Amino acid sequence: MSLQSKFLSFHGKILLANTDENATLRDKRDNVLRRMRDKGLTFAPFNQGSYAMGTGVKPVRTDYDIDVGVVFSGKRPEDPLATKRAVRDALHGFTKSVEWRRHCIRVQYTKEGESIYHVDVAIYWEDAGKRLALAVGKEGSTGVHKEWEPADPKGFLEKVTNRHSGNDAAQFRRVVRYLKRWKDVHFAIEGNAAPVGVGLTVAGLTRFAPARPWSAQTEADYDDLKALIDFVDGMRRGFQYVYHEGATALRLVERFPVEPGKDVFRKMTNQQMGEFKGRLDRLSGWLETARSSQQTGSLLQAFGEEFPA
Repeated sequence: MSLQSKFLSFHGKILLANTDENATLRDKRDNVLRRMRDKGLTFAPFNQGSYAMGTGVKPVRTDYDIDVGVVFSGKRPEDPLATKRAVRDALHGFTKSVEWRRHCIRVQYTKEGESIYHVDVAIYWEDAGKRLALAVGKEGSTGVHKEWEPADPKGFLEKVTNRHSGNDAAQFRRVVRYLKRWKDVHFAIEGNAAPVGVGLTVAGLTRFAPARPWSAQTEADYDDLKALIDFVDGMRRGFQYVYHEGATALRLVERFPVEPGKDVFRKMTNQQMGEFKGRLDRLSGWLETARSSQQTGSLLQAFGEEFPA
C-alpha cells in the first residue's frame, strides 16, 4: 500500500462526516434552538466552525462539539451581556450544565457523569447594514472586558469554501484534519497551549498549496505528504520577531482574513508559542523521514496509533 493510500485510510478514521455522531450533533443543536424559540427568543441561526467548513475530526480526549451562530436584529442593546444573559436564561435547566463562556454559551450533554457532546451558541446582532457583531464577555465582565465585537463568520466560511475547488479543496480539508489530529495528540487539551483549530484553517488559506501531478484524477493521485510538508514548512518560515506580552519574541502571526482581523494565535504566551514552533520543527522532521524512507514509523509518532502501520 502506498503512503497516499495510508493517508487516505487514516483520513477515513479521523473524519467527522455524516456519521451517527454527526446526526446526533445536529439533533442536539436543533433541540437547543427549539428550546430558545420556545422561551420566546427570535433569531436566525447558521452553522459555523469546523462543522460548517467540513474540517472536523473525531475527538481524541474531548467530547464531540458543534458551533452554531444565532443572529438577533432590531434595536441592539448597549450591553452585549444582556443578550447573552437572555440566551443563557432560556437554556437554563435544559441540560445539567449550561456554561457562560467569553465568546458563547455552551450547552453540555453528559452520560454517566462524562461529557459526550456540547453545543456552543455564539450570539450575534445584525445592524441595518447587515453587518454582524459578536457578544463578547464573561458573566459579570465590565468596561473593556465586554464588547460587541465586529465579526464576519459567514464571510470567513465563504473564503474557506471558495479558496479551492474539487479535489484540491478535498486535499485542503484532509491536510487541515491531519494537523488537527497532530495537535490533539501532542498538546494539552486545556488552556491555550495548543494552537486553536481555526488558526490552522486560517494558516491554510495562505500556506497550503495542492500537491498533485497535472494529470491527477482522483484523491489517490494526490500527494498528501508533500502538501503537509509544504504547509508545515510554510508555518515554520512564517515565524517572526514581534512585540508581545511586553517582550520581543519569535511568533507565528496569522490574522483572521475578515473582521475582527485579530491574530488567531494571540492567546498563546511567548513560551507556548516557542513550544509550538519546537513541535512544528519535530513534525517537519517526522514528515521528511517518511518521505525519504517511504515508511510509516515516523507518521505514527506524528499522528498516533490510528495511522496505518
